[in-house]
Amino acid sequence: MQIYNQILKMIKQMQFPPGSKLPSEEVLSSEFNVSRVTLRTALSLLKEDGVIQSIHGQGHFVVQTNEDIDYQGIEVLESPVSKSLNLKITDREVYYHDNKGSEFTDKIFGVNDANYLTLNIWYKNQDQNIANNLSILLPETVKEFGVDLSNKDQFVQFLEKDIYKKVVNSRLTITISDRPINTFKRKFAPTHSLILMTEDLYGANGLMIAQNKYYIPSTLFRTTLMRYPGELVRN
Repeated sequence: MQIYNQILKMIKQMQFPPGSKLPSEEVLSSEFNVSRVTLRTALSLLKEDGVIQSIHGQGHFVVQTNEDIDYQGIEVLESPVSKSLNLKITDREVYYHDNKGSEFTDKIFGVNDANYLTLNIWYKNQDQNIANNLSILLPETVKEFGVDLSNKDQFVQFLEKDIYKKVVNSRLTITISDRPINTFKRKFAPTHSLILMTEDLYGANGLMIAQNKYYIPSTLFRTTLMRYPGELVRN
C-alpha cells in the first residue's frame, strides 16, 4: 500500500500526467527499493482502481480521466462503449450486412421470415481493435431514421446516439463471452477473454428495436453504474 500511495501521489501531482507511460518495472522497483513482487502487487491494485492500465508489450499507462466533467455512467441511454473502456477511442471502422430472416430474429422482433441487418462498429486505439459493437435490427428501423449506411458519420451517429431517441428503456446484461476470439473478422488487442455486454432496446410499444452486442477485451474493460436507494428508484 505504501508503493500504491507513492505512485498515486506522483500521478496526482502530475509527475505522471494522464496518458503518460510509467517507467519500467525494473526502474520503479529500483527507485522504490522494493522487490518486483511488491511492485507488481501495487500496480495490480492501481489497475483494479482504474488509475493505470497495462498494454501488452508496451507497459503501464496512466488512465485519462474526466474528473472535471459532471460524470454519468452506463445508466444513460446511449452507447456504453466509450464509458466501458480504459483506453481512448481514436478511430472507428464500420460495415453492415443484409441477412435473410431467421428463427431467432423473427422471435425477438415479433416478425415472420423478415430480412434483418447486422451493423458492425470496430473501435480502435491507434492500430489496435479495442471493442466491437454488433447491432441486429430490421431495415425499417434504419429507413425510419433516414440513415445512409454508406456514410460513416451517419452510421456511427445512428448507433451511438440517434437510435436511443426512440428507446424507452433498455436491458443491459454483462458477462464473460463464450465466443472464441479467433472467430471474429478482426483481431482484438491482446487479451485472455472478452467481456460481452448484451443490450436489448425497447420502444414505447414494448417491442424490441434492436439488440446490441458489445465485445471488449477484459484487460481494457472498466465501467461505472450510478446506483441509488431503492425508495428513490421506486418514487
